[in-house]
Amino acid sequence: MRTLSWLLALTLALPACTHRKMPLTGSQATAAATAPTPPAQAEPVLVFQRTPCYGTCPAYTASVFADGRVEYEGERFVPVLGRHTLRLPPATVAEMLAEGQRIGFRKLEARYSHHTSDLPSTVITLHPAGQPAKSVSAEEDIPENLKGYIAYLQARLDPLAGIGVDK
Repeated sequence: MRTLSWLLALTLALPACTHRKMPLTGSQATAAATAPTPPAQAEPVLVFQRTPCYGTCPAYTASVFADGRVEYEGERFVPVLGRHTLRLPPATVAEMLAEGQRIGFRKLEARYSHHTSDLPSTVITLHPAGQPAKSVSAEEDIPENLKGYIAYLQARLDPLAGIGVDK
């Protein structure tokens, strides 16, 4: 009878033990803290580049990822120089891609230029998920829909470079 009582007590106690979370010890805590994070998205969905000129044109590249991460590199004549990882709301990124689709970005020519050597270029590459990348370089004789898209993107990305931001 004593064994039966002991077995009954053990059976009732086991479920309580399985729900109790035990604290992590030294090596377990280290392993948990260094657990791999999900890999960063490999390809940007949009790359916006303002190239240098022979004057004081702002020059930077912003590689924008669907999750809102922006790998930014300020090159010349921008308040934020060097490499930085910045953020945009993912909804803003989706809107930027949708605007590219709305203006017919994929149907644009690859280059708008007469090869004038001192003009800055704006180079835009769109690479939405599941589609091949499309790049357009714009210097001169830029169609109105592309001019509007460049202004649209600059309004969202120039502030990351510190352009137009009051200090």
